[in-house]
Amino acid sequence: MSNSIKVRTSVRNNTVTVRMLVRHAMEVGGVRANGERVAAHFIKEITCTHNGKTVMVGHWGAGIAKNPYLSFTIRDAAVGDELRIRWVDNQGGIDEFATRI
Repeated sequence: MSNSIKVRTSVRNNTVTVRMLVRHAMEVGGVRANGERVAAHFIKEITCTHNGKTVMVGHWGAGIAKNPYLSFTIRDAAVGDELRIRWVDNQGGIDEFATRI
């Protein structure tokens, strides 16, 4: 079960609107004012599959804000279909969320 991905879906006329919030530091990296070094730590890729078929892939970088919000629609979807969301970050971290619409 995912600790970092929160998803809400709504179905209307065989179209699903997916809204998600991903909790992640999305750190750019560099040196803070106190001299502390901070390593870059951000999501590189986020993928959504609907019933096993990839419907959305996002290639992100350090320019995306902390705790990003993402919304998109999927056509020809119905209640009970499977939805999977997975992200991979630049430090090898992975999280995955699966649910039924």
